[in-house]
This record gives sequence, C-alpha cells and structure tokens, in this order.
Amino acid sequence: MHRYREFGLFSEQDEVLRRAFRDGFKRAGLSFAQFLDALSWYRDHARPAADEAQLADAFAQFAADSGWPAHQRDGILDLYRTIRDDGPAAVMQPPAPDEDRATLARADDLLRRDPARYWGDMELQDAAFEARERLDAAQADGAAQADGAARASPAKASPDQQRIQEIEAMLHHPSGDGQRRYWTDAALRADYAQALGRLYGSPGSGVAETTASSPAAPENVGAARS
Repeated sequence: MHRYREFGLFSEQDEVLRRAFRDGFKRAGLSFAQFLDALSWYRDHARPAADEAQLADAFAQFAADSGWPAHQRDGILDLYRTIRDDGPAAVMQPPAPDEDRATLARADDLLRRDPARYWGDMELQDAAFEARERLDAAQADGAAQADGAARASPAKASPDQQRIQEIEAMLHHPSGDGQRRYWTDAALRADYAQALGRLYGSPGSGVAETTASSPAAPENVGAARS
C-alpha cells in the first residue's frame, strides 16, 4: 500500500511481509499502534547488511524501552523466526468470505455515520481494502471456473466494475497525478465510493478508501497511533 512507503516498504514482497507481521502482532496481543511503532523502528534501524543477531537484540531493547511486556517481546522474536524459516504464509490466516463481507459492511457504515472516525482508523481501512481484494479474487475465480479456464477473453465487467478499474488504474499511475487528483476531487471520491457500494450491496454509499492505490490522508498514521 502506498501509505506504507513512509516506512520504506515499496515492493510487493514488502507488502506480503507487512501483512504477515501485522497478523502476527495481532495474534501476539499487540495493538496496531505498536505495529506502527515497530515499522518506524524498522525504517530507522534495519539495513540490508545488518547482522541478524544484533538487529534482534536492538529490537528487543527498543521493545523493552517502549514498555512492552516480556511475553510480547518474545512473541515478536518468535514471529520473526517463523516467517524467516517458514515464510509469510505460515502466520497468515485470511478470514472467511462472510467475515470479509462483514468487515466491508462495518467500514461502510462507519464511513456514512462518522467519516472523521473512519478516516482516523487506518487499521479498519486496511482491513476493508484487503477484504475487498479477497472477495474480488474469489469472484474472478468463480467467473473463470464458470466460463472455463481455457477462455482467453474475460467476462465483460459491469459499469461499476469498469468505473472502479478506471479510477484504480488512475491511482496506480507512476506519475502520482492520479492520486493528487483523487484527493482534490470530492466528486471523484464520491463516484468511487458509490460504485463500490453498489457493487458490494450497499447502494448509495461505499468505502471510498479500500484500494491499495488510494493513499491514506496524511493525518491517518498519526491518528492511528493516538
């Protein structure tokens, strides 16, 4: 996600690892704010040639100085070793489709009732994006199976799907112009939100920030830590 570039995370592999560590932090009983603090530490201290043992000791000292209990510090080091030895998939457990739909509904409801609270909840925005990503993938897989794996041409997208794809393609443009336009064009954001709402069963509304390409508002990271 673009919003994590400030932590030095740019590649697809970085994103996979970020999600794995985030899930591991949560299972270890740490908060999302603690996870963001750990990302900040990683940005400031991790180097490609750094000695693994020294880095682990430095992180343990950071966690101790931050007041994390010993069992949390030990849990994060165990998490690191598991990902290192067995890969990110070993600690990632994607929710069931019903849970993903419930997450989207919760995010959509909060956006309508209390937009300021929604935009301040970076964790929920991430969860909503990932839920939609999984549901989209499942929908695409189902369509491919129904049409036959050998079909070369994809099924025609609905008008809402096409509009979502157009906006997300604009947001992916490497120049960054699309993202600047997104944040300065309220009508565009509303158009995107409404298309998402219609596509996922909540007419007239939608989660305007559930795309990897849409950057978080600048204040989101700070709000998430408070």
